Amino acid sequence: MKITVFNGSPRGRDSNTNIIAQSLLEGAQEAGADCLHVYLVEKNIRHCRGCFSCWSVTPGVCVLQDDMKHLMDLFTESDFVCLGTPVYGMLMTGLLKNFTDRLLPLATPHIRKADDGAFYHNGRVRRFPGLIVVANSGFPGQHNFEMLKSYYKPQNPVLEIYRNCGEILSHLELAGSEVAKQVKVFLSAVKQAGRQIVTHGKVTQNVVELINNEIISDEEYMNRVNRMWDEEFGESCES
Repeated sequence: MKITVFNGSPRGRDSNTNIIAQSLLEGAQEAGADCLHVYLVEKNIRHCRGCFSCWSVTPGVCVLQDDMKHLMDLFTESDFVCLGTPVYGMLMTGLLKNFTDRLLPLATPHIRKADDGAFYHNGRVRRFPGLIVVANSGFPGQHNFEMLKSYYKPQNPVLEIYRNCGEILSHLELAGSEVAKQVKVFLSAVKQAGRQIVTHGKVTQNVVELINNEIISDEEYMNRVNRMWDEEFGESCES
């Protein structure tokens, strides 16, 4: 089995998205999967021109010459792909959106009506990989993920990880011992989910619940983040 993470964080290897995705891949590797972590910020991916040449002139092939041809091959060769992103403007980053836009050659111009009554393009490939979603937000609360959840719902992800208070993952100085313990429980559950996807193709409900458990209260996180900014930058961050 092959699992590929496409990480859309501009912070790449230093991101909270990376912390979550790496835990997922560690579990998958332990279960025997061939895993790869692709940092989109390190790749040359030009913007889709909207020319639709991949439908008409060169069916299935984009006219742009960049890293996307190789990345598309990785996408289609994978049994599962994980799309990872921090929340930017209530949705994914431009890096990840640009990557998904450039997957257009995998579809045909023909339109079909699905069982749910919605309309989609036919796929050009024999099968698409299963989807895993990893998203984190530096904000407390869950409202930041609503647009992402709606975006991915028609794709029936095998696992969705929506981690609020995400900066706590890389700033454990904001956390006391109890919060640090909850971070460890969360990442351990993500790792276990990676193992289960490889061995069973799905994640058990108890592991999903562990992933979704609160790490730190919204109020406590807000107060700690605000205090950190005040201590580090003072009034300069207000001007």
